[in-house]
Amino acid sequence: MVPKRPPFLVWYDDNPKVSIARKIEEAIAAYSRRFNGVRPTLILVNEAELTDVAGVQVRGVATVRRNTYWVGQVEALEEAPHVVGA
Repeated sequence: MVPKRPPFLVWYDDNPKVSIARKIEEAIAAYSRRFNGVRPTLILVNEAELTDVAGVQVRGVATVRRNTYWVGQVEALEEAPHVVGA
């Protein structure tokens, strides 16, 4: 039996005073709290919000809306071939 990985968590933050990197860091913290300390390895963002964040892969995807951050595991994305644009 293959162990089940945590699903993606969708984080939304449209505060213009907060940097994209900070929003992603907050999304990572929320993911870790929600999934008992599991650290995400992948963040999907809108292509216009692509930035570097240490310790996690950030990918720009045209179908992700601005200010929305999909937080999860690289392996979970690879196991879900129906995800468009990733």
